[in-house]
Amino acid sequence: MADTSDQAARDRIATDLGSTLFVEASAGTGKTSALVNRIVALITSGVAMEHIAAITFTDRAATELRDRVRRRLEHLTDDGPHTDAANAALVELDGAALCTLHAFAQRILIEHPIEAGLPPAVEVMDEVSSLVDFDERWDSLLHTLLDDPDLAFTMLAGRELGISLDHIRRLAVRFDENWDQVDERLVSTPDPVPVDVLAIVASLRPLVDLGDHCVEADDGMAIQLEMVGAYADELEAVAHDPLSAIRVLGDRKVVSNSTRLGNQKNWTGAVPIGDVRDQMQDARALLDSEIAHLTDQVINRIVSVVGAAAVAAASRRQRQGQLSFHDLLVLARRSLTDEATGPGVRAALHDRYRHLLLDEFQDTDPIQIELTALIADPDTVTDDWRQLRPPPGSLFFVGDPKQSIYGFRRADIALYLDARQAFGTEGVRLEQNFRTTGPIIAWVNDVFSRLIAEEPHAQPEYAPLTSTRPAATVGPAVTLLGVDSDHGRTAAQLRLDDITDVVAAVTTALADGWTVWKAAPDPDGGPPIEGWHRCTPGDIAILVRSRKPVADLATALAEAGVPHRIEAGTNPWAADEVRDILMALQAIDDPTDELALVTALRSPLFGCGDDDLLAFHLGGGNWDHQQPGTSGLPADHAVVSGMAWMARVHTQRPWTGPANLVEQVVRERRAMELALCGYRPRDAWRRIRTFLDTTRSYGEARGGDLRSFLSWCRLHTADDVRFDEVIPPEPDDDAVRILTTHAAKGLEFPVCVLSELGARRPAGVHTVAFPDAVGGGTDSAGQAAIAVAFNKDLANSAHRAHSESALRLEHLERLRLLYVGATRARDHLIVSLHRSTPKSDPENLVNVTSAEVLHGAASGIGPTKTIVHMEPTVRALPMLPAPDTAPIPAHAEWRAAADRARSDGARRRTVAATTIAVEAAPAVDEESEQARQGEAGRHGTGVGRAVHSALEVVDMTGTGELQARHAATAEDVDTDLVVSMVAAALASPSVVEAARSEHWRELFVAAPLSADLLLEGYIDLAYRTDSGLVVIDYKTDSWDDEEDLSARVARYRLQGAAYALALQKATGTRVERMAFCFLGSGSAVERDVPNLDAAMSEVEAWAGAATSEET
Repeated sequence: MADTSDQAARDRIATDLGSTLFVEASAGTGKTSALVNRIVALITSGVAMEHIAAITFTDRAATELRDRVRRRLEHLTDDGPHTDAANAALVELDGAALCTLHAFAQRILIEHPIEAGLPPAVEVMDEVSSLVDFDERWDSLLHTLLDDPDLAFTMLAGRELGISLDHIRRLAVRFDENWDQVDERLVSTPDPVPVDVLAIVASLRPLVDLGDHCVEADDGMAIQLEMVGAYADELEAVAHDPLSAIRVLGDRKVVSNSTRLGNQKNWTGAVPIGDVRDQMQDARALLDSEIAHLTDQVINRIVSVVGAAAVAAASRRQRQGQLSFHDLLVLARRSLTDEATGPGVRAALHDRYRHLLLDEFQDTDPIQIELTALIADPDTVTDDWRQLRPPPGSLFFVGDPKQSIYGFRRADIALYLDARQAFGTEGVRLEQNFRTTGPIIAWVNDVFSRLIAEEPHAQPEYAPLTSTRPAATVGPAVTLLGVDSDHGRTAAQLRLDDITDVVAAVTTALADGWTVWKAAPDPDGGPPIEGWHRCTPGDIAILVRSRKPVADLATALAEAGVPHRIEAGTNPWAADEVRDILMALQAIDDPTDELALVTALRSPLFGCGDDDLLAFHLGGGNWDHQQPGTSGLPADHAVVSGMAWMARVHTQRPWTGPANLVEQVVRERRAMELALCGYRPRDAWRRIRTFLDTTRSYGEARGGDLRSFLSWCRLHTADDVRFDEVIPPEPDDDAVRILTTHAAKGLEFPVCVLSELGARRPAGVHTVAFPDAVGGGTDSAGQAAIAVAFNKDLANSAHRAHSESALRLEHLERLRLLYVGATRARDHLIVSLHRSTPKSDPENLVNVTSAEVLHGAASGIGPTKTIVHMEPTVRALPMLPAPDTAPIPAHAEWRAAADRARSDGARRRTVAATTIAVEAAPAVDEESEQARQGEAGRHGTGVGRAVHSALEVVDMTGTGELQARHAATAEDVDTDLVVSMVAAALASPSVVEAARSEHWRELFVAAPLSADLLLEGYIDLAYRTDSGLVVIDYKTDSWDDEEDLSARVARYRLQGAAYALALQKATGTRVERMAFCFLGSGSAVERDVPNLDAAMSEVEAWAGAATSEET
């Protein structure tokens, strides 16, 4: 490949191994390749694979990294100077620390469990287990909140202020996810103090008395003062009822802070109207301050209780060895920072991991930099990782600060910038983009160089990209939709316009044949041809910010005939097929739930129409499957049979777990088959399988009956859980993908559409933040506090102090998110700028829509050949020609063909060598087979399995005792007997000869016996001699005398001949000998199959006769 514009930087990554490098790899510049080059360079320089740790952001990235390193090392195993190093690294690769941050933390805990304070047995809980564990703890916490008399005023006051149990549950979830930060900030908080209502009333009376100076009764201020007087009376009436007082204080709008009330000419000169207005505003400020102070006390008290429960739960998980993913990180860090054991752990890890490489550094948890820095510098004692000084070359960072978009997952752009300053003195920048065409890159540079500007601790400088990829041959590089559509519209109309144009642009790209660079099938049957080809639906991705437009967008695509799949923001419990299953389970569990029963019957699982339900009702039936009554309908009526099925499953419910019941509903009600009637059955199948897996995980984590499982499902349905599905690539699924921009991170698409940019930021969102003391959000003592806002009116003082900076950071992250979305495009970028500019400027930039932001930045970039302003209309898609179909045959003809197909399908296609021994000579084998009916497996008894298992792996020149003992232990059989049999086998003449020759053990072999029958089997031992091949079959039968032994040889004769015949046919090499090696205690006896050629001919004759009989 030709040198790139940043080749010097790439060379330095692979050669300057003695420097700590901080690589800024912009979008599409091949950061993974740079990371692989660094790892391989370290290996070829003599660093062992076990001394390297590469930490990635996702499991997918870790797998890709491992595979690419493996391929590079395999290329180095040919003769060359690095062959030995590459081979050694390949041996260690599967166990190497090329993994995610959580997996690396788990390695630390596994290697140092005592220092981490963990019990001998440790289990990492999966997602479902963590949910179950949290739900159980939430139930306990809820009882504490509602039953503890000391918290009574806090909870009741919170209810009056508008704090719901759902607010508190969300707070508990966030604390559970960030319990370490909670622990650092948690302080003892006293109970809230009721508001001094009488003092407020006393402050309002002088204000009311000012109304006496007004000479006009209809003056606006005079009227308002009369209302304030009535409000003061109401407050005074509830002064001794703190909860009622909160309710009245909440209705304080009557104390207006308007600056326009009243007219000076209506007031005597002794009281200027301006002074009255000022005192009114002061009174309102006092009321607001009192409510804010009470709100602060209530929230902080709830925070202390919920926070203490989260920290206690984490401590309990540590003692029990039941860890969440976040526990891994925190406990790993604590094992390194503990004053007593930390130095030893750091020294040991430093000796183990001498080179630490951090991928996607801008998006990872702050704990990552602490772990790696502490390991790299084991000697410096400090509480601030910024003061650590790792040896040069021990750390390697790669990331792109412009793609830092996971602030909600604790990723901190300020930490990235601090780390770059602390460790990145040797900065390296990759700018050559290999993904995207030149015209798109030019547009991205023009737009985002205006949007992304350096701000200390908040935003990096913009680093422009370069690209040498040419523009696509058909279709514009950049398409802007809705450029001139800036006018007042409702949110619903704005979304409709956006979706309409997006779908129209997609159909235009497909109908006009916009080209994308990809490999397409060769029409002549050769290898795929890479080049510019027409785009197909699978080349297109639509990126959205949230889940709100997804349903409407999917509907519009379906109406336009565009196949699509949804990967964005799905609720796993809300899918139709899952809801149908849940409703059926609810009806089964509770016979008195008439709504669930009727809803389940109307679902596709039971297929009852309204006419069926009406007929059942008019016939006198009861909506209770335990007492259905007499409807007069036949037993096969849809309603009657459906309720009978529910009644039957209901009786099985006490003895059947939820997972088995779900499987029964899916299987017996044909849920998978019914999905074929839907738009995308494969999506329904995936969701059903996921639900089944969730059910099994729930059963393993919690157990319980069907009712508890349904309650758990309802709880998480109410949670409105959403997640981005990770769907494995399906080459045969040619469909437009709908996914969030966050989910698209790290992916690329030939045609990328940015949609929903005109949607405004939702107001009053529930937020929990953990700002540092220097960044706002402190308590009265100046200590870093926890900033909580249940909505815009329910927030504590820490949130109010932190909110402005938080909103600023949110806006800057939104700019980076737009950059990520735009750089996902390879050949075509479509941007929808539909927007509705408000009448007045928003208070904060975060409330300016993304469409407005992009439109402002792109307004100076006029249309060109590669940048098009489009107002598309939906285009008809090119239709594939209808396939030729044969005429429908007559029923008799179809029935005969079906019978032939069934008959042909019933014929066996394969036969095992052991089967031939039974079927070809049943009279000889009958007694033996009756005696062997209790034996399991190909090798029969446990002794036989143990002997064969040992002989498969044993060193044929040794005694095999160790392997024999292992195998005997695994099968729980007589160890001495197995050891003696293995030793006897290894001493037998044929095995000794095989050990000196080319040989194969446990060899699978298959060969056709006839046109319709395949012979297959496993050969225990085969080896090559100068005149052909020899087959050995071990037998662990016991025998009495020579006559008994000869009978056994006769019984197994055709089995051995079948092995020989299959091997001879498969290899084309003559099998000169087939022998059975009968193993006794300390001795082995070999017996050849007599007249082997004749025996093989008998096997072929039997196969021909068996095939003729079946046909």
